[in-house]
Amino acid sequence: MRIAFFSTMGGLPWGGSEELWCRAADALLDRGHEVLFNSRQWPTIAAPLQRLIDKGARPSFRSRMRLGRSLRRLLERTHMVDLKFLPWLKKTRPEFVVISFACHTDEPQIANACHMLDIPYAIVLQAAGYNSWIRPQDTPAFRAAYANARQCFFVSAENRHIIESNLVLDLSHSEIVDNPFMVRLDAAPAWPSTEPFWKLAYVGRIHFVSKSQDLLVHVLRQPKWRTRPLKITMWGNDDGYLGQVHEMIKLYGLDEQLSYGGFSNDIESLWSQYHALLLPSRMEGNALSLIEAMLCGRMPITTDVGRAAELIDDGKSGFVAPAATAKLIDDVLERAWQRRHDWQAMGQEAARVIRQRHSLKPGEDFADRILAAANSKQAALRVAA
Repeated sequence: MRIAFFSTMGGLPWGGSEELWCRAADALLDRGHEVLFNSRQWPTIAAPLQRLIDKGARPSFRSRMRLGRSLRRLLERTHMVDLKFLPWLKKTRPEFVVISFACHTDEPQIANACHMLDIPYAIVLQAAGYNSWIRPQDTPAFRAAYANARQCFFVSAENRHIIESNLVLDLSHSEIVDNPFMVRLDAAPAWPSTEPFWKLAYVGRIHFVSKSQDLLVHVLRQPKWRTRPLKITMWGNDDGYLGQVHEMIKLYGLDEQLSYGGFSNDIESLWSQYHALLLPSRMEGNALSLIEAMLCGRMPITTDVGRAAELIDDGKSGFVAPAATAKLIDDVLERAWQRRHDWQAMGQEAARVIRQRHSLKPGEDFADRILAAANSKQAALRVAA
């Protein structure tokens, strides 16, 4: 079968949202299927994409140049914007298309172009949050994209509920899928010394809108955190906010409490230096850093977004704040700090439960679900009258 993957990822050359479709594409190539993909063009090709190309996948890279808002709105009103992907679809003639939305507000024109050409497709959504809303004038196009899909996949039930609320669309027939991870199945990095500091790793792109680094700064400004032997290091690609992070650290004199470590490709080695994960996000799908930390025996301190509450038993294998606010992040960090001598045992429990509640071969599993969708009939949807 000729299967095409279309990624809407545009802010960075690579990110966690890309891993699932890329792993599934790799698995499909191994099974003898023909694989195509379409993604944004960057100065260099990301290593996972190059591996797909080396195995025989046919790439298409589209320009990162964006239309001005006024012109884009005009094209949307005339439906001309839906036509821009028709040449690629007509040239490659896929039998099935998998559309990976990095965020729930990413534009859905590719889905509507597939529908125009009667090409069956599936949608997989990687992240959604209550702090962003699909504009009412855009609702018809988004609703059509989901309603016409052969199948819709989400990495958390919360993300599905957000889309249902945004679009007033019943997606109860959709499926929840698991995200990949970058550590070995038997990962067990050694527990580091807690002297002279307890150390937390904040693993995630530097992006205030989703990852809440700004809220953490406000929490750490309090006198109690300035006097405790706790150090927090942020690890991840800059998604436009790193300059502000450095400015805030300097403004509030937090150099002793908070720093930026850069980006690491060796996650297991990283966790040999830290005692727990801190990820108090405003929005998530199923964070790869959360899965990886738990697999490595490090308990998470996070917020009740995305998949977190399903994977973590609060107070047993980690700590979960009800939402991402400075007060609630302070509360959950305080709860964790008071039980810091339990962190190692809680990390061991986290490693046990994540292996029970999460797929250990998510790429292969998703490939199975794609093939099942490609060979199925579209389910009937309930849409508001």
